[in-house]
Amino acid sequence: MMKTLKMVSKIMMMGVLIFGLAYTVLAFSQPVFADCGGVQTSIVNCNETDPKSGIFAILGMVLNVLTFGVGIAATAGFIFCGYQYMTSKNEPAVIVKIKTRIFNMVIGLLIYAMFWAVIALLLPGGLN
Repeated sequence: MMKTLKMVSKIMMMGVLIFGLAYTVLAFSQPVFADCGGVQTSIVNCNETDPKSGIFAILGMVLNVLTFGVGIAATAGFIFCGYQYMTSKNEPAVIVKIKTRIFNMVIGLLIYAMFWAVIALLLPGGLN
């Protein structure tokens, strides 16, 4: 127990040191501004010049990041269900649970695909 506590405290101290060093580097660096829709931003850069189209460019970027996250989560879920299926020892109750989880993930992916298609139709210029 004590060994685990020491290891956790060492990891936390390393995290604090790394975050502290990164924060000081960011604090003393010159601010860099990007431009999106004629507005200076600190993170997002897009090729739009009109403020009305800039918000759609940002929305498209957010949707692309969300799509990446959904893909990673679904892949992790399928891998986890596959591992559970391999270690289920042919127990019918466990296999039914796993099949239900996989079915629910597929339904979730289909719902997200429909959501993505509707948003892609509504965004001017579609998604890149």
